[in-house]
Amino acid sequence: MMSNTAKHAGLLIPLDMFRISQLAALFGEQLVGKARNILDAKLVLTRHPEAPILLVTIEGTVVGNDPPAFWRENADLAAFASRAFPRQVILYYVDATSPATRREGFVVAQQGQVVAADDATASRMPPGSTDADWPVSRLCQQLRIPVSDLAEGFPGGPSVDASLVKPHVDDQALLMKLLGRDEGGNGEAAAPAPARQNAASSPRSGRPPATGPAAAPADAKPSAADDAKRRAKQIAEQDAEQERRAAELSSRLPLSRDEVGVVVAPKALLSEPDLLRPYIQPKIDGDLPRGVPREMTEHLQGKRLDLAVPVEFLSEVFLENTPLTKPRLRERADVRTIGGHQLMVIEVLGPRLGYGTLVSSGTAHVFVSRKPDLPLPAELILKLLGAGS
Repeated sequence: MMSNTAKHAGLLIPLDMFRISQLAALFGEQLVGKARNILDAKLVLTRHPEAPILLVTIEGTVVGNDPPAFWRENADLAAFASRAFPRQVILYYVDATSPATRREGFVVAQQGQVVAADDATASRMPPGSTDADWPVSRLCQQLRIPVSDLAEGFPGGPSVDASLVKPHVDDQALLMKLLGRDEGGNGEAAAPAPARQNAASSPRSGRPPATGPAAAPADAKPSAADDAKRRAKQIAEQDAEQERRAAELSSRLPLSRDEVGVVVAPKALLSEPDLLRPYIQPKIDGDLPRGVPREMTEHLQGKRLDLAVPVEFLSEVFLENTPLTKPRLRERADVRTIGGHQLMVIEVLGPRLGYGTLVSSGTAHVFVSRKPDLPLPAELILKLLGAGS
């Protein structure tokens, strides 16, 4: 299928050892669950000719002639796909058919959760913006590939496909083709990976997270045992880091008590929901998470435990299933006096944390896991906004 360079979308994933058939089956199950027609749908994977990155697209009636709309409306596919990879998966979309209606953006997912997102339209972009200022252009800068390569579907790179209905393919043979190897084991190995970027990088900073390092060179194919050991080591390292962070954020935990319960301010980011979730309890029943004084256990039974954390970029939270932007914040938020300061307040969704309240000064933002109709901890919020005493 000839690519439309003004209208394209898909997934960007690291070139790693994985089962293409499993990914195709997963996508098929998700789309069938949404009552989508996938009878002629196929998963297409193309490797960039000079970088260890795969472009994953879907072709067929289910996508039609509007890939950007399809991927934007099915952004949950990125979260599902990310469960199969140890590194980040990026869903992107571009519709530049008309300057007045131009829209593009991306969603970054890791281990089943959305960690960052950006969505831009012509009306939301600042005056004087150039092509280089749009989200996917910044994404390509980080990945060190030309935007034209993405628009044209990685021309010159090896490509394979699998049906979403019956993904019965030889995974090893397809992966070897993507790696640039023939059946005899000859051919070029994958190119070195682009420089990695810290996972906490944000789309609005112009530094989207990288897709991660390449798989092993083609002439050093890992055995199943080696691959299992590598993954076990990665899991152990991740568990150790998770424990270290949990101990760090629970140390000297700031908190605020009121008639509803208690709100704490862990030293964490909104992109760390696994660490934050223990501090969100609509009704406390039993022990408190570490960092909350044990002497408060009896008093807090049946009350709420909530958290307040800074939000570095508005696109980290969602309003009506799309990343929040500054124009939408100004349009939809209520102005409320909190601790003597006029602040914007709006109900938002924190990925994997649930609905809560975003409190914004316009330049700094805080997420509180209580909805706007509940009391908000003024002192904690002001400190997190940098407006406290």
